[in-house]
Amino acid sequence: MAEIFKELGAQVIDVDKIGHEALKEEAVKDRLRRLFGPKIFCQGEIDRKKLANVVFEDAEKLRILESVVHPVIKDKVLKLIEACSDVVVLDAALLRRIGLAELCNVIITVKCDEAKIVERLKKKGLSQQEIQRRLAAQNDIVEEGIVIENNSDLASLRNEVVNLYKRLLEGGVGG
Repeated sequence: MAEIFKELGAQVIDVDKIGHEALKEEAVKDRLRRLFGPKIFCQGEIDRKKLANVVFEDAEKLRILESVVHPVIKDKVLKLIEACSDVVVLDAALLRRIGLAELCNVIITVKCDEAKIVERLKKKGLSQQEIQRRLAAQNDIVEEGIVIENNSDLASLRNEVVNLYKRLLEGGVGG
């Protein structure tokens, strides 16, 4: 969906990508090495798959990871927003957990049936166990603001996003 907003002229900030970049910072790597040990590393870099295996098995470890990475992500996002003009879209599954929701004038929740999510994640190569752990780790995400269903095809999603973007630009959509 964020790609569609980008094509329409919005400035999109990919918070997941920023999270990946944060894992490459030496200070973050040092803290995570102390917290989780060398088992999450491969050739001096954090192996995200190994890290996921550790944190998605244990809610406390996930909370610890988030306490290290989320402040770094939030700081980077704030700097990017300051450099933007016009419409800015934060593409962030964990908007509230990271503390970014208060920066938004409008929140759009994209939802999808669990079966469709599982199907899409399997296509990305995740095992059933990995998928279930990830879904469980996001069970605190609630629908809020404008809710868009993403169970259909890309053309349907595009149409809905284009109409929403027009309404946003016209001021016809509020918080």
